[in-house]
Amino acid sequence: MIHSGSRNLGKQVAEYYNKIARNLNSRWHSSVPDNWELAYLPDDSIAGKQYLTEMKYCVNFALANRRLMMNRIINIFSKLPGVIKFEEMINVAHNYASLENHFGENVWVHRKGATLAKEDTIGIIPGSQGTKSYIVKGKGNPDSFMSCSHGSGRMMSRSKAKEMLDLETEKKILDDQGIIHGIRTVKDLDEAPGAYKNIEEVMKNQEDLVEILVELTPIAVIKG
Repeated sequence: MIHSGSRNLGKQVAEYYNKIARNLNSRWHSSVPDNWELAYLPDDSIAGKQYLTEMKYCVNFALANRRLMMNRIINIFSKLPGVIKFEEMINVAHNYASLENHFGENVWVHRKGATLAKEDTIGIIPGSQGTKSYIVKGKGNPDSFMSCSHGSGRMMSRSKAKEMLDLETEKKILDDQGIIHGIRTVKDLDEAPGAYKNIEEVMKNQEDLVEILVELTPIAVIKG
């Protein structure tokens, strides 16, 4: 299981167009307060069309990154003795906007801490470095706009994790499970197990959104 995005390109695109949206919303005297950080661009405007085009490019670029990484991993495993069967790649994107029909209306759905969970859609819900992750099948629940969680979710920010978590405790959590990991110093604590919510509780809370197909238990974690 691999996790990679557009490697900062998407962030730059989002920040660029968000700045344009905030300036325009101020000029239009939008009823949405600026501190809500919900500035918008009409989808039929020049800036709106440009943003959607560039956002889709970033999503495709992220998929290209994952395909390259996955192909290299497959090539490595293919050289091992014995027969290894590779099934079709499961691709899950998050942090994107999609024009969809919900409750009889065409609406833009932005999935950030969420991923698509349409009926029979196969997805991935990761835990942390020290917990299980899940391959799931969507149930198409309309009340969630056919979405499920992107993962276990954070209990604390990256900076707070480095400030509050104990290095030796977090290393022991992984060592006791025999998980190969790269946590060596405080700067590595941003994605330590203690920074995340209980994945089993998260999965329990979304039983109406997805069906669990496979439970994955970590044996090694590589962060690059």
